[in-house]
Amino acid sequence: MKPVAFEYHRARDSDDAVRQLVDSDAKVMAGGCSLGPMLNLRLVRPTLLVDLRHIDELRQVSPSRDALVVGALRTHAEIEDGVLPDVTNGLLPHVAHRIAYRAVRNRGTMGGSVAHADPAADWISTLIALGASLAIKGPRGVRKVMVDRFVVA
Repeated sequence: MKPVAFEYHRARDSDDAVRQLVDSDAKVMAGGCSLGPMLNLRLVRPTLLVDLRHIDELRQVSPSRDALVVGALRTHAEIEDGVLPDVTNGLLPHVAHRIAYRAVRNRGTMGGSVAHADPAADWISTLIALGASLAIKGPRGVRKVMVDRFVVA
């Protein structure tokens, strides 16, 4: 199958992406490894696809004494390869290494896996075990949500 027809928008920054998502059935995409199959199987049928790949602020990494902030666009491969600081004594690279195969890890993002609660990646259970939270930007600003509260059955 192929996806239904949709409009495409390349977001300039996170504010632009949020504006595109207000009052629409848009979907966001970066690597597309979680969303792509859902589109092809027509499990989702957006009228607009908002491309996040070129938003530098979503690639930022900020280590601190008690936390590691990882931008949503960081790929599984970057985590696996140790490009990011590892505050977990090897847990994050271990989890990343077991996601699909290298081509998927090169393109797939942590943000996409978490946003879709992708069962092909173990980020949700790993982040819950680490007590992680998400910073979610919307039209009213940024809010923090614990990962275990983000995923609803």
